[in-house]
Amino acid sequence: MGSLKSVEDLQGLQDWFVLNGVSDIDLYIIALLIFLAMLIVLLVKKMHIPIVVGYVFLGMLLSVSVVNCLPFLSAEVKRWYAFSVETFDYIPDLALAFIAFTIGSELSIKILKNLGKKIILIVFFESIGAFLLVFLALLAIGQPFYLAIILGAIASATAPAATVMVLKEYNAQGSLTSTLLAVVGIDDALALTLFSFAEPISLIKISGTGSLSLSNAFFIPLCEVLVSVLLGGIIGFISIKLIVKYEDKTKKILILAATVIGTSAISVIWGISPLISNMAVGFSYRNFVDKNPGIAEYLEVFTIPLYAMFFILAGTKIRIMAVSSIGFLIMALVYTLARMIGKVGGASLGAYLADAEPKIKKYIGMGLLSQVGVAVALAYTVQKDYAAFPKIGLMVFNILLFTTALTEVIGPLMTKYAVIHSGEASN
Repeated sequence: MGSLKSVEDLQGLQDWFVLNGVSDIDLYIIALLIFLAMLIVLLVKKMHIPIVVGYVFLGMLLSVSVVNCLPFLSAEVKRWYAFSVETFDYIPDLALAFIAFTIGSELSIKILKNLGKKIILIVFFESIGAFLLVFLALLAIGQPFYLAIILGAIASATAPAATVMVLKEYNAQGSLTSTLLAVVGIDDALALTLFSFAEPISLIKISGTGSLSLSNAFFIPLCEVLVSVLLGGIIGFISIKLIVKYEDKTKKILILAATVIGTSAISVIWGISPLISNMAVGFSYRNFVDKNPGIAEYLEVFTIPLYAMFFILAGTKIRIMAVSSIGFLIMALVYTLARMIGKVGGASLGAYLADAEPKIKKYIGMGLLSQVGVAVALAYTVQKDYAAFPKIGLMVFNILLFTTALTEVIGPLMTKYAVIHSGEASN
């Protein structure tokens, strides 16, 4: 009986969507975003600013909190706009899947062998450095343990999207670029593991009930990472063996799209990380075939509008007007500064201990400041898992969205500075 009612409710919802032309409204908004993205590209190219910065700024101007202040729009239009923007969550999911694939495809076994020690030390010190500094800094300004540890864990994540976009935009090539791609590729696996440790500890501290065990604090997160790698590796191996058999562009693109999107879907169903799974797919594409699959150009072309939408929508989620209290701003500033110092200092320390090249020691940390993507996804996870403590979930979410506004401007600019001054930018 319950199932029948669910079907009836679903049919009623579908009829309501058709009656109100919801799909048409979504089309109008997507058309507007793509058109504005084109104008932003034309503008930032003249100003010599990374494109991703322009996308994020555009998204901030199109955020719901800003649109709600526009006097010439009716209340109904504003409500529809807010509803439509919130229903576009599948676009960031798709964009992150292809970004993860791109990162994995840059990680050759040969490069990892040559840079293995450097990468391990850099990833360890920049991730743990950000985690510890944010955790201790928040405790120092009087924030509770459960909030400090969860924000510290999220601070360890580095968003690969903005870094990859800047490196591609400036055709960066060289040891710094290879090391940076390897670090941002591995970084998120460690960040997800740290988060998996920190979240149960935080929940136990805030609720005052339950107990930690070695299983839920270590073995379960570790198994999720290993299963993600195994799944992506198997799917990628099968897919690349299939794709090299064809010369037809249509077949190559459809196989690639089915592989990446299908891997994400299976990962979500199994409750594992789509990001790590698609990194493993990309890794398989790079290392498990002798013949060039010939997909790089196709991938770059058809993901341009997807990436544009991703960064614009990330910007729309930054509700600047809702975070104006002095206490909040102090907390956000401490979080941002502590994370930046931990990332840059930790990466440089790791490079120094690994006896890396001088330019890697000097510039590697500058490419690790962006956090939109994985960090925001973890913030969504906190909101869901902390449903019994909505104020905490909202606080973490707002901190991450607000500081993202800073890091998504500073991060790409610092990455640009690093690749140019290291001599690895080609244009």
